[in-house]
Amino acid sequence: MNKKDYKQEGYEEFKAPAKINLFLKIIGKRDDGFHKLQSVFQLIDLYDYIYIRIRSDTQINLINASIEVDNQDDLGLKAARLILKDKNIGVDIYIKKNIPIGAGLGGGSSDAATILMGINKLANINLTKKELMTLGLGLGADVPFFIFGENAWVEGVGEKLSKFNIPNFIYYLCYPNFSISTESIFKSFKLTKVPITLKMSTCFSEKLDQECNDLESTITKKYIKMKKLLSWMNNFGFAKISGTGSSVFVKIADVKETQFIDEKKPIDLKSFIVKGLSKHPFYDVLS
Repeated sequence: MNKKDYKQEGYEEFKAPAKINLFLKIIGKRDDGFHKLQSVFQLIDLYDYIYIRIRSDTQINLINASIEVDNQDDLGLKAARLILKDKNIGVDIYIKKNIPIGAGLGGGSSDAATILMGINKLANINLTKKELMTLGLGLGADVPFFIFGENAWVEGVGEKLSKFNIPNFIYYLCYPNFSISTESIFKSFKLTKVPITLKMSTCFSEKLDQECNDLESTITKKYIKMKKLLSWMNNFGFAKISGTGSSVFVKIADVKETQFIDEKKPIDLKSFIVKGLSKHPFYDVLS
């Protein structure tokens, strides 16, 4: 079905945005094995589309258009089951994927967050944003960020969030058509020196813009293709890997620059021209 069909069938449409990590510092490891980090998460205008319809029975049905996601492992399905636990209603959900999987762009977490927010609204469950964030943390460390709904300075394992002001920069983002497992990267990563902790900031600065991704060397050692991609994109600016994934982005001054880059782009890459967002579209609709 297309968008019009879903509207006619009684579904509501929600946008689930991707994010990029403007930098990523690993500053320690907790007793439970999870790494402590510092980062800035920037929302971008690359979206999955979530269609939700509340049911009068207790069935929970989810279809993810991506063949890469097994339905029973889908974070969105887990989100729906979590928020509807002990509720006498059901839901139909369809996910149209545009955000590459395993690319460090938070697509699965964004879908789960948007489903929590969408069901909360449509079913009048009336959980607060804070309650939704607490619920979302049980699904994954990035989920609370998307419920938070604004660009953020991030600490802890990803759950400590403070509002961060960033200009709506334009980025050229490339994805080499393969995914990277977050777990595998953190297993391979070794803290070899005492990390330098950054002082928390509330707004973008050129100094922060020069910070890089501490996991970059781990990723490029495991994946030679990522090393080559990073090297190629460094021709056009300070290229960075987003999170633990397989996407590389570079900030650009003007969309016209992307035509020049695209002409030189290796044939096996997917590219996206994206712009930063200051707010999750869910909250734009409500305001």
